[in-house]
Amino acid sequence: MKKELLIELEKEIAATKRIIQRVAKEIKRFPKGRLEVGVVRKKYVQFHMVENVNGKPVRSYIPKENMKLVISLAQKSYEKKLEKAAKRSCKALQRALRTLEEDNLQAVYEHESKERKQLITPLIPTDEQYIEQWYQEHPGDRNSYVKTTAYTTIRGETVRSKSEKMIADAYYMAGVPYVYEPTVILPNGRTRYPDFAVLNVRLRRTYYHEHFGMMDDEEYRQNAILRMREYNKNGFPVGEQIIVTFEGENIPFDQEELAEIIQAYLQ
Repeated sequence: MKKELLIELEKEIAATKRIIQRVAKEIKRFPKGRLEVGVVRKKYVQFHMVENVNGKPVRSYIPKENMKLVISLAQKSYEKKLEKAAKRSCKALQRALRTLEEDNLQAVYEHESKERKQLITPLIPTDEQYIEQWYQEHPGDRNSYVKTTAYTTIRGETVRSKSEKMIADAYYMAGVPYVYEPTVILPNGRTRYPDFAVLNVRLRRTYYHEHFGMMDDEEYRQNAILRMREYNKNGFPVGEQIIVTFEGENIPFDQEELAEIIQAYLQ
């Protein structure tokens, strides 16, 4: 139950962070200043409040013909309030997550002395024991399809593309346990070989990463859509257990996006 709660908190924190990131980007496109609504001769009128070079607010009337500015300033006000609320929510969720993690049953063994550890068999595996067990249960390099190109990762394995090497190296540098091209047998009986299986050690949760690197190609793009639908229909929801990244000829692989994914899902 606790693990499921931690996972839900992680998902909520990740969703809230995405809202904060989106708002931070969008606020930059709005005009300076803020909207102020007043009443003149029993009618509501709008004013544009902007600070002058001395830092003093200057109010100017917005005519009805410039409703685009009114709408833009109103939207800006809403998004700034949303950003503040999302930041408060994120801090509250992170406090709740830390509180739950402090009551960590795995740490009971870790806090024992070195001498006592040699006498004890932990009922709950340590992180190191769990990672070792995870690697045994998720052997990699299972796809027998011939590699027409080969790139060597920092860890020394061979992958099929430059982007897959970048992904593998990013996981390695972030300390995320991963395997390349593991086997996944879906409930419909079909066998798939996602590009990566990765482990969130803290939550002890496995994710599968599919990177679609030829989205300019029509046939490839259709197969990618069908692959994602197949995962969804067979209990591997895209965005929950399946991590997806894309690139095309004129849209290169985004390493910053992967870094955000690692932070949101795997750390």
